[in-house]
Amino acid sequence: MKGSKIIMIVVVALLAMFLLLNFVFTETRDYCSAIYDNTVPSYVSFRDKYPEGKYVENVNQKKSLLEEDYFNEKHKNNTIRAYDDFLHAFPAGKFTVEATRLRDSLLQVQDDIEKYGNNTLPHGSFPYQEFFGEFQKSKQKFNCDVVVTAPIAFDMITVIKENDENGKVVAHAYIAADSTYTFTIDNGKYQMFFYIGNGWNPNKQMEDGIKGGFVRNETYSKDDPVTLANEVITYQLSMRQRKKSYKTSSRFEVFHK
Repeated sequence: MKGSKIIMIVVVALLAMFLLLNFVFTETRDYCSAIYDNTVPSYVSFRDKYPEGKYVENVNQKKSLLEEDYFNEKHKNNTIRAYDDFLHAFPAGKFTVEATRLRDSLLQVQDDIEKYGNNTLPHGSFPYQEFFGEFQKSKQKFNCDVVVTAPIAFDMITVIKENDENGKVVAHAYIAADSTYTFTIDNGKYQMFFYIGNGWNPNKQMEDGIKGGFVRNETYSKDDPVTLANEVITYQLSMRQRKKSYKTSSRFEVFHK
């Protein structure tokens, strides 16, 4: 009986030693494999598997050398999942704050789409009247009509600015998808700006304190400056711009006062 107990103790001890040696060997093998791969995912996989292993410090040091390239890769993908992967790999790295900001921004966009993705405004409304002032009707006896038609599946804002150093907005309007709106303005020099998209968020921050914008499929474009004199000018907008090629614009250029 006593001999049986001794044998059992020896067997248990040998088994424990075997398991320990196997763990040490496996950790060393996995460490060598991670070093050989020399990628952030391989180092993260090792760290997650051996959070208190003897090689963790070395792995973290080698991983830190790859942080900038890994951040640039994830930034290029620019998805919530990509930034989550980065933050899991580098919870306290040089680019952690920026990755967190970018991820939170995408989460906000996602929330806005869920909340406002199908929201629209009445055709012909003036969403920026508070910022641009009252809609300015023609003051002269002779004037011009600017006729604008929105793309088939996209709403839009048309902004008309005086073509001078001040660039004052003389008119703007919300034009529903596949609808036409006519502006009547005085003779003069102007430039037309077109902001196209879907899903109206009345609280979206634009430039210079202006609020209100689309949450999906945003594009900004403009026409060359024009001089109008007692005439009608038409714009048929399309996301593909097959009929007329407009120049690319930006949110700053459209809304900056």
